[in-house]
Amino acid sequence: MIDLLELDGPNPWHTQSTRVVFDDGHFVLREDAVTQPDGQPGSYVYLEVRKPVVSVVPVDADGNVYLVRQWRYPWGRNSWEIPGGTCEAGETPLDAAQRELGEEVGVRASDWEPLGTGYSSASVNAHWHTFLAHGLEPIQPGRYQRDGGEHDMVARRVSLAVAVAAAMDGRIAHGMSALGLLRAARRLGI
Repeated sequence: MIDLLELDGPNPWHTQSTRVVFDDGHFVLREDAVTQPDGQPGSYVYLEVRKPVVSVVPVDADGNVYLVRQWRYPWGRNSWEIPGGTCEAGETPLDAAQRELGEEVGVRASDWEPLGTGYSSASVNAHWHTFLAHGLEPIQPGRYQRDGGEHDMVARRVSLAVAVAAAMDGRIAHGMSALGLLRAARRLGI
C-alpha cells in the first residue's frame, strides 16, 4: 500500500537560476531556470505571496457558517468563500484571522481552533492558515474597515452541511474555502 502521507524524499528538481519578473512588495512573480526530474532543462514560473494568508470557518451555536460573496476579478465571476485575507505587518495568523472575521462578517469569536495549514496551488507559493471560530457575537458597526476591493462583499449565514455540500458539488469553487469547510465539518463530526 502507498503511504499518502509520506512527504520525505529527494528533490528531483534542480534550480539553475532565478529571475524576478515582477515585485510590488506584496507579490513576486519568479521564473526559475530548472533541470526537470527527467533531466531536461525547463522553466518554472510561480507567484510568491510575501505575507501569510488566513481563512476562517466561523460556526455559530446553531451549526451555521458565515460565507462571503465577492467578485473575483481573474475569474470574471462572484465566489462564495469563507472569510479570509493576508497578515498585516506585525500580525500573527490568528490576529489576522480575527481581524478578517470582523471586517468581512462583522462578528468576533471567543474560541479559536487551528484547522491546519496548506498551499493554494503549485504555481502560487502562499502559506495558508485556516481556523475554526466559535462563540460568535456581533461587533460594533464601523469597528473595522473593508479593503477597497471588498466593498461589494456580501456575508450570509447558511448551515455548515449546506456549505459542505456546495463545496463538494462545486458551487463553492474557491479551493481553500472548500478545504476549510471540509476540515471544519470533520472536526465537528458533520
